[in-house]
Amino acid sequence: MHRKQVDRTPEPTATPVSKAETAPEAAEVVETAADALAGALSFPVVGIGASAGGLEAFKRLLEVMPADTGMAFVLVQHLAATHPSALADILGRSTTMPVTEVQDEPRIKPNRVYVIPPGREMVISKGSLHLFPREPGPQHRPIDRFLRSLAEAQGYQSIGVILSGVATDGTLGLEAIKAEGGITFAQDQTAQQDGMPRSAIDSGCVDFVMPPDQIAAELARISRLPYAAIATESNSKADGSDFKSVTKLLHDRTGVDFSDYKPNTLSRRVNRRVILSKSDGVPSYLNVLRESSAEVEALFQDVLISVTSFFRDPDSFEALKSKVFPDLVSQQSGQESLRVWSIGCSSGEEVYSLAIAFTEFAEAVGCRVPFQFFATDLNSKGIDHARAGLYHKGIEQDVSPERLARFFIETDGGYRIVKSIRDVCVFSKHNVLADPPFSRIDLISCRNMLIYLEPVLQQRILPLLHYALKPTGVLWLGRSESIGSHRDLFEVKDAKHKIFVKKHGSSSARALFAKHLRGPDRAGFGSPRVQPSSEQDDLDREASRLLLSRFAPPSVLISADYEILRYRGDTSPYLAPAPGKASLNLLKMLREGLLVGVRSALVRASRDGASAREDGMRVTSADGYRDVVIEAVPLQGSGEAEAGFLVLFHDAASPIQVPHETETGRRVGPQDTTHDAAQEAASAAELVISRLTRELASTREYLQAVIE
Repeated sequence: MHRKQVDRTPEPTATPVSKAETAPEAAEVVETAADALAGALSFPVVGIGASAGGLEAFKRLLEVMPADTGMAFVLVQHLAATHPSALADILGRSTTMPVTEVQDEPRIKPNRVYVIPPGREMVISKGSLHLFPREPGPQHRPIDRFLRSLAEAQGYQSIGVILSGVATDGTLGLEAIKAEGGITFAQDQTAQQDGMPRSAIDSGCVDFVMPPDQIAAELARISRLPYAAIATESNSKADGSDFKSVTKLLHDRTGVDFSDYKPNTLSRRVNRRVILSKSDGVPSYLNVLRESSAEVEALFQDVLISVTSFFRDPDSFEALKSKVFPDLVSQQSGQESLRVWSIGCSSGEEVYSLAIAFTEFAEAVGCRVPFQFFATDLNSKGIDHARAGLYHKGIEQDVSPERLARFFIETDGGYRIVKSIRDVCVFSKHNVLADPPFSRIDLISCRNMLIYLEPVLQQRILPLLHYALKPTGVLWLGRSESIGSHRDLFEVKDAKHKIFVKKHGSSSARALFAKHLRGPDRAGFGSPRVQPSSEQDDLDREASRLLLSRFAPPSVLISADYEILRYRGDTSPYLAPAPGKASLNLLKMLREGLLVGVRSALVRASRDGASAREDGMRVTSADGYRDVVIEAVPLQGSGEAEAGFLVLFHDAASPIQVPHETETGRRVGPQDTTHDAAQEAASAAELVISRLTRELASTREYLQAVIE
């Protein structure tokens, strides 16, 4: 057992904070992530949270922890508000590090232990600890509050540990730490009360699940690594070739190109995985990536992870309700829906917050404008989470009791978004840099995504967002983001809350996303396309022409907008000019009976990137009905050419004729005629039913594709 060393000497104070400040005012101490990191400490800070049963876990962790790790340890325990605490005295017997019960907002020093006092809440900002009165009511979550401030203040140099305790306090804090590139721990089954560690583990934000003594040993190992310098600019440049190899491998395995991701951010994410995989460095980690698809997925998830919560920056949501929603509603005509697109939606909190805020606004002003919210992200796991709409009880910290009661249903261990809100939110996986953008959008929320991208990508995205918006559409960015040099595309509506309005006039978006219309490269990302030879043999060309004219089915080459570019063969049995204004749109020229099948095939071909076939189509011809098989083949343009489709019309059968002889050649007599006629009528009825069933199934599939 180590000797007792309890330090209660007041340390130099940071900026004084009035004890009379209320808890909401305390939140203003930590302003933005950029402001907080500007004063970050140069060494890691470990935030450790516990509740019931946490004392023994605290003691065991400190007993094993070396006194010279170069880290600082901040212990946040659920304590009785009205009783003095002896926690610092008790823990001081378990370590040779000085143990301090925080009293005077000290500036944190390495190799020291800081303990929260009773009846207070605590945050860290710019290297100092700040105390505030405990919030009244049952929603007392001091661990979440401290760990979230730690994530903002220390970024990738934050470490979170959740030990024994009931309920779910600490889960939100660990999520914030992991999102910033920090490392997270939770106690395993050795916890006396497993509510808090189990909640954190179930959320998927925990890197290590261990007993307290092994957590201490792992922290000691991490302390021996160049942890504080893993993401410096010089480090990134020194390992530049290795990081390029990592991004290339990610590109090859996932199809997503991170080469223009901000280097420092990417290097922090990579080095975090280096630490967690216990590799010696980036070169050896590359070997791990090459051999383990699970590690590739883990790195992919780490790079994509983002900080998110319900009603992040609450005053910005109030600005939307007072300055944006009224204008958007007043500009809606007829029954047109108001359309909102949330880009980088992560696990869905942002888009659900928008839907709730608009619902509250609409009811307050008595308007009945229909609305639809589209939410997209590269992370399919986040999309699945968002669709489920199920969140742990830690959201009580961000969502008011009134909103919880109205827009959430309490379940075992969490809250689920009510169905009326989930129904207006459509989630899909989408790469804003590679997939076609949405269009005719009223409001785009693109918060805290641009800050992770190099300027070259920012310059590509902003014109795309301009294109996606309606003429009076609104763009909403994060607090640390701006429109840069694109003043010709957007004008400022609210500078404080980063709200911009689309300027009239054309943008350069079409040139920028021409390749998006082709969809992703199905042959492999980054692989070269095979270009046709510019010179062909005349005989070969003539042979191809004859084969096409004699044996190939009639077909049309169409653009991505379904405009006919070229006819091949005799298409007159399937196409005819539509009455009215002249048009080359394929869907307007199809003869009766083909529209649903052709549209369904085109939708599936576009969605799947492969040929789609529709059987059992029937079109009226001069000699009765003609059975047709439709095939839609997606085509990729070269260079900046747009994508298109080849639509083929296969003649499935000749017109039906009634036979006059049986299969044996015997002529039927008068008595057989009635019997055979009945059989033929039954067979014809079965054929009709079969055809109608296929048409109904095709119609349903097409409608489902339209809905998706």
